[in-house]
Amino acid sequence: MIYVLILLPVSLILTVMLIKRRQHENNKPIIAAYDRSPLQQSDLPHGHGHLPSFTAQNQAGRPRFSILIVDDQQAIRMLLRELFEQEEVAVHEAGNGTAAIETVRQTPLDFILLDLKMPDMDGIETLRAIRRANRTVQVAMITAFGDSGTLETAKQLGVQSFFTKPFDIEHVKNSVMNSLTKMDCKVDPQE
Repeated sequence: MIYVLILLPVSLILTVMLIKRRQHENNKPIIAAYDRSPLQQSDLPHGHGHLPSFTAQNQAGRPRFSILIVDDQQAIRMLLRELFEQEEVAVHEAGNGTAAIETVRQTPLDFILLDLKMPDMDGIETLRAIRRANRTVQVAMITAFGDSGTLETAKQLGVQSFFTKPFDIEHVKNSVMNSLTKMDCKVDPQE
């Protein structure tokens, strides 16, 4: 019964997001569909050093950021995938801890959204294995339940953000994109 209560709002949110995306795509100016070249520094007026948007593509036109969404609920993974793909972020998914660890070993990632409660291994166990494979990737935890001891362990393993289910998708998107943008500015302030 609790899964029905969780999945029903998530499916409604997904439907609304898809409708909004189609409306947004239908309202784009025609020239935007053809002009995909990224804005160059030389295109900026004198004195403007950094682009203020969440544009997530690098100079080669490939996504600049790559995230992994780890959750055993497919509807949540789909919702978050849609959300971040709208920001032109490369999105990878894992339905359990084992798949997440394998993805981290094989794929360069900038950010991981990690569910705390999963069937094969919990988020903390998964996070420990992720940290053995990648010590620098940013991680945020998603949880419906969390005791203070578990959250403190997550903080010790480098988790800076926690999102409680049901979460505000705009808050999640803005938080992740802000973290990625700050990280990108630290890595290469010349872009």
